[in-house]
Amino acid sequence: MWTIAYILNRVFDVLLFPFRGMHPFIGLLVVSAITGIVMLLIFGKTSNQAAIRRTKGLLKAHIAEIWLFRDDLAQMLLAFVRVLGNTGRYLAHSLRPLVFILVPVLIIMVMLGVRYAHRPLQPGESAVIAVTLDDPAWARGDAVSLSGTDGVAVTSPALRIPQKGEIDWQIQALAPGTHELTLATPKGAVTKKIAVAAGPAPLAALAPSRGRALSGHFLEYPAEPPLDGSSGVRGIRALDWPARELRVFGFGVHWLVAFFVLSLVAGFAVKDLFGVEV
Repeated sequence: MWTIAYILNRVFDVLLFPFRGMHPFIGLLVVSAITGIVMLLIFGKTSNQAAIRRTKGLLKAHIAEIWLFRDDLAQMLLAFVRVLGNTGRYLAHSLRPLVFILVPVLIIMVMLGVRYAHRPLQPGESAVIAVTLDDPAWARGDAVSLSGTDGVAVTSPALRIPQKGEIDWQIQALAPGTHELTLATPKGAVTKKIAVAAGPAPLAALAPSRGRALSGHFLEYPAEPPLDGSSGVRGIRALDWPARELRVFGFGVHWLVAFFVLSLVAGFAVKDLFGVEV
């Protein structure tokens, strides 16, 4: 499973590489537009286009009936019932293509979320690293320790929570680059990558967390190799990680909202060009 995630990460790295020096919105715009067009083509190939076209025609006719018979309550109500019936038929015709669209869109959302949901730490910024362990006894004493590098330092004593099998440390970014924290355990060492950037934050794969089995946690840990099941470490989470601010014309926009809006606009903009009825 990690092999698939690795390939997907490399594909998106290449896709977004030309936009690394630009406003983050530019890369998101391009990916969203491509996604919208691909979704449109999948919808066209997997839906009953003739039935959708016929149902939309009936909908328009019955909506016109409501207006024409606005002075006849019985006819107007009958037309309204027909509108509801054809709306249900239209939604039913749309369900099949949605099944085919869901998986690729979910993968794209995961890959974009890794890059747009968070940004690297800036030099001087701090965060908390929370480690969960298989054996709660490891959370007592000095069995587990965390060490940094010249680029990222561990700045607090360990906060040990044996009841949860968890240990927390505060870290501080010192210098730009991709650095590694090393977690020493009774079964060996485990590493966690930490990205630090000065100035505009690059669109890199910056998942704040790393978990055990990618097959069970792909949506949570898509950017780093899964932890070995024999390591005794269940997960490494970066808390208080800074969110990436996406500002367009001075307004803050959540990347997920921008993605859906841009994808839909792109799809509807070219539907006539490709002859797809939606």
